[in-house]
Order: sequence, then C-alpha cells, then structure tokens
Amino acid sequence: MTAPDWWDNLYGPDDQPHAVPAETPRRWYTRNTNPAPEPPGLQVTIRPTTPATPVSPRKARIRWWVLRRSTAAGIGWGLGLGPAVSSQLDEAGPGAIGFALLLWLIAWRAATWLLRLVPRDAIQEVHDGADWAAHIPSATILLALALHTPGAIQ
Repeated sequence: MTAPDWWDNLYGPDDQPHAVPAETPRRWYTRNTNPAPEPPGLQVTIRPTTPATPVSPRKARIRWWVLRRSTAAGIGWGLGLGPAVSSQLDEAGPGAIGFALLLWLIAWRAATWLLRLVPRDAIQEVHDGADWAAHIPSATILLALALHTPGAIQ
C-alpha cells in the first residue's frame, strides 16, 4: 500500500470530508480587565480590521464608474428627468430603443462638450464633479431605457 496523499488525508475511508477546525473570529475590540485607578470606567481598545484583498486597478475604475453613473442616474430620476424620458419612450412605441439611444447619444455629446469648458489646470476633484454633473442626463436616459425595456429587469 502506498503512503496516503492529500486526497487520502482530506477524504478518509468513510469518504466524508474531515471537519476543518474553524478559526475563532477575532473580536474587533478588547476590554481592559486590569483595574486601573485612572481613568474610571471601562476602557475599550478598537483594533483595525484586516484589509480586504486588493482589487486590480481595472476593477477599481469600473466600480468607480458604475458608482458615479448610478448616482447621476438616481439624481436625474429624482429631478424628474427620468419620468419625462420614460413617458417619451412610452409614446415612441416600438421605436423606443432607437429613440432612447439617439437621446443618449445627444446627451453624451453635450456632456463631452460641457467638459471642455472645465479649465485644464483645475484640480482632479473639479474634473470629477463636472464629469458627474455633465453625465446626469445621459445616465438617466440609460436608466429609463433599462426600466422601459420589457422583460429586461425581472
């Protein structure tokens, strides 16, 4: 008989996986149990949590883009642009998808034109804010299209 390999160690003769001992979760705080004269009361030390696994720069940019566009679409919907576009899509009938894409293209082109008005020497936060504000109409049009398309969201 050969020496047991990793498979034999993981699965014993009963073909059931052996229970892996679970690590006891570390508390994110500790209490000082030593009585100290000063300061009175309970002393709590907060331990920082372990950082999450790092995300690739590409995924970070995608998440940031989705966050900016979804908040812009939500603001546009709240301002009343979404229901107006939705009613126009209802009136467009079977050509609603093409109409929405045309509206989106016009709004996107207007946003790129507006972003040219931001000075090049402005700080990055100004460019990010202008990009977010300029893309409110285009993001809202895409949200209205997504909500209007039959069977797209179930």
